[in-house]
Amino acid sequence: MSSSEEEKLFKTRFEEHKDAVFRLCLGYFRQDRAVAEDALQETFVKAWIHRKQFREEANWQTWIYRIAVNTCLLQLKKEKKEAQKAMELAIQPQSEYDPEKEQQIQRMYACIDQLSPQNRLLILMVLEGIPYATIEETLGLSSENLRVKIHRIKKQLYPCISHGNT
Repeated sequence: MSSSEEEKLFKTRFEEHKDAVFRLCLGYFRQDRAVAEDALQETFVKAWIHRKQFREEANWQTWIYRIAVNTCLLQLKKEKKEAQKAMELAIQPQSEYDPEKEQQIQRMYACIDQLSPQNRLLILMVLEGIPYATIEETLGLSSENLRVKIHRIKKQLYPCISHGNT
């Protein structure tokens, strides 16, 4: 593959996956957009640098998620200090704005924010709609283990989300 073809393929993959990787990073860094953007950039820089190591028979989405997870975990270890900023919600058209629903979403993310980094990542991937098979590959979990973890996380989140109990 020529270098221009390689660049074009990488740019296409970047465009396809940048938003999902960014949201994943946001979950790790408690909605701190600046830190999440740095992690996003670092993820794709690492992917570019190590692109020759990618096996074409593998799933590129899984590969980039693994890089993102490792990048976020390394950054968390370095910083050891979590962001305290308020979450930003996606801007909704005025006609669809529902203050009660917004409050529920804020409560849900505040509860998710209290989870361990690994559990937070897992539930955010589920909420993102990432297929279970991809999550299993990315996190190195068996199908059964993934389902048990999701069930336990939901059970842990339910009292917090429904009653505000932490």
